[in-house]
Amino acid sequence: MRILLTSQPIYSHLVPALLPLARTAQALGHDVAVATAASMADELARAGVAHLPLPHVPGQTELRTDPRLAERFGLPQRLMAPGRHTVEPTVWQQIARAYAGPIAGCFAADLLDAARDWRPDVIVREPAEYGGYLAAERLGVPHATLDIAPFAAEDLPHVVDVLDEQRAALDLPPTGDGWHPHRHLRAGLLPETWYPPSLRPASARYYRMPASAAEPALDPWYAELPDDRPLVLASLGSLVLSLPGMAEVLPAVVAALGELRCTAVLSLGGRTELAELIGSPPKNVHLTPFVPQRTVLATCDLFFTHAGFSSTREAVTAGVPMVALPAVADQPANAHRIAELGLGLRLDLEELTVAGIVDACQRVLVEPAYRWRVRAMQRQLLTGPGFEQLVEDLAGLVGQH
Repeated sequence: MRILLTSQPIYSHLVPALLPLARTAQALGHDVAVATAASMADELARAGVAHLPLPHVPGQTELRTDPRLAERFGLPQRLMAPGRHTVEPTVWQQIARAYAGPIAGCFAADLLDAARDWRPDVIVREPAEYGGYLAAERLGVPHATLDIAPFAAEDLPHVVDVLDEQRAALDLPPTGDGWHPHRHLRAGLLPETWYPPSLRPASARYYRMPASAAEPALDPWYAELPDDRPLVLASLGSLVLSLPGMAEVLPAVVAALGELRCTAVLSLGGRTELAELIGSPPKNVHLTPFVPQRTVLATCDLFFTHAGFSSTREAVTAGVPMVALPAVADQPANAHRIAELGLGLRLDLEELTVAGIVDACQRVLVEPAYRWRVRAMQRQLLTGPGFEQLVEDLAGLVGQH
């Protein structure tokens, strides 16, 4: 079977889930390639996965730094209003329409050229990448969605018209159906209980991510952390910390962690210069440029997180309750679901205070029900089918066409 994976040229869209799927399929003897922008070439080379570079698809750095290019693809010039830390819903709808509209059209055109030589049997995309869906429809091959952002499906009613415009450009009939891009298989990466009933299409199945082949050893200083208090991991992610004004929340987070009777490890998301903004942290708070998150989470009692889906999934996998401080994209919806299911609590960036952070963290650390509920979902996840079954299900789609 020839499996073609498609992804926006964004690390968090490609690396955490699509590359493990690629390696699983390769290990089972299938031919696998990833179609994305040339900017991801080094990442794919390190992973040992074939790359089909799409010459006209821009990288994310280009889109963020070239206003004319962003305007050409229908992307907003500014994410946040001055003085605010959150993005208005209308701005995210504009971004969603750009990804389903002109960006998808550009992606599909390049992908169709590449596919004529590579000849995939099935195309698997991540939910922000619609070009793979369009190309698969044009080629008459089955397609599937690896669902790295479950709440992205809430955008589907707002993008149906632009998707149908792209279908028309490829001589495909309109569907008027927002769920059409998921019609063959929507592969979830958390148990069904994570998904609200409205986000459970008939094509949905749920899978367990494989464990990392080589979990990194922790630096020796982790072994010296105290054993007489809970361990809290705090990370807002590298992308969030790069957004305007977001780094300014770190001093409040550090001050709050300093007031808790805990040991805290705070990741700077690779941005070592942020240590100057924080200054000298309290003795119980340890700053680090980067943290091997999956490894450290397995040792933690609480995760203070921006509620990106990969981070949320990793916390559930480790059975660790959360305090969520969402900023952009699907993070607010993920944080709402965390609180709704009792897996932790949600904070609001626009009303953030040191006292509010302390209170939320203390409540989740002290109340055992948060831990019980997240560990119940952990058990559901760990007893689910793995990516080997997903590859088998993709072969079943091919067999039906």
